[in-house]
Amino acid sequence: MKRTILFVDDDQHILDGFRTLLYGKRKEWKCFFALSGKEGLKQLEREQFDVVIADMRMPGMDGADFLKEVELRQPGAVRMILSGYSEMKAVLKSVRHAHQFLSKPCSTEVVIETIRRVTDLKHILNNEQVRAIVTGLQALPAMPDIYIQIERELEGCEPDLKHIAKLVEKDVGISATLMRVVNSSFFGFYQHITSPAHAVALLGVEALKGLVLGVHLLSGMKAPIAGYSFRKLWEHSLQTAYFAKVIAMEESSSDSFVEGCFIGGILHDIGKLVFVTQMAEAYQPVVDQARKGGGPILSIERRELGVSHAEVGAYLAGLWGFGKGTVEAVFGHHAPDPSSREFSMACVVHVADALQHEISDSGGGYIFPTLDMDWLDVVGKSDRIEIWRDACRKRLEGE
Repeated sequence: MKRTILFVDDDQHILDGFRTLLYGKRKEWKCFFALSGKEGLKQLEREQFDVVIADMRMPGMDGADFLKEVELRQPGAVRMILSGYSEMKAVLKSVRHAHQFLSKPCSTEVVIETIRRVTDLKHILNNEQVRAIVTGLQALPAMPDIYIQIERELEGCEPDLKHIAKLVEKDVGISATLMRVVNSSFFGFYQHITSPAHAVALLGVEALKGLVLGVHLLSGMKAPIAGYSFRKLWEHSLQTAYFAKVIAMEESSSDSFVEGCFIGGILHDIGKLVFVTQMAEAYQPVVDQARKGGGPILSIERRELGVSHAEVGAYLAGLWGFGKGTVEAVFGHHAPDPSSREFSMACVVHVADALQHEISDSGGGYIFPTLDMDWLDVVGKSDRIEIWRDACRKRLEGE
């Protein structure tokens, strides 16, 4: 089935350019174009859209107000804002209503890749039940300002790590967490890192983005469900990320693989944030059953809600633009894809998550997920479990 895409921009030349350059995608995507927010609303009356991309600065109805209407009329559409560097305040106004941000000038290749990313993760983003829950929520977790600014810096012709470091320094909470993370024994640097600029360079920008989201979304919020602690969820997520890094470094020399595993560890439980903050009433029975030992929380979620935090979290990670490997790590951190015979980020995060619960001995009445030894046999890694367990324990003892 073709995906439907709506472009809204008051510049006819920009629309014509997209129309011409996207002609080659006509077998995959059915593209529509509107010269104003008002015209875009008429298109919404005639067609259901999978993706809506709107320019920020338009006369009459700007992109933020238009996407607000899209959210009301077609909550299932993925919403993106296209904006210039001088429009930061206006962009921040649209945070609540947009899933992703694209900077102008924006190449067709970037637009195509962004659309492809949110439409090609079919087993995740095309799960209509997950999609209906996530995009139909009153508000997705808001992207922090610093995250948007880092993204915009990275989209420039020559991204400046020093400028990114200065952005990080302005946020005391994120800066402190960043320094604690890079000086952790899990990273194993021989020198003490004292400069945020040095920390950013060592951690990697993608890992920094994951860390920024984790700190912003999980470490400082108060949960509306009695007794539910986002602080503990953040500690578990960060330690899982540490374990994932240790395991990945035991098995791979690829910096991008190790970084992706670290990000997957940070974000693997992000779906719980959505359930707790946006669906507290529906999620309360899930938490109650889990506390009484009613089974692994994943099973209870699927029984009570029809979807799990793994699927919802992966959907969010995909919308936020994280790589396919990281998205699949979030999706499969409890139950990796049995058809895959490759040692993947999903495998690493699955093991890291299970080992964190095992080694930390969280206690209580919860039944935590265990290692999928059959799947580890399939990927030829079952004999590595003790090595990974010992490596994680040693690093943890060094903290």
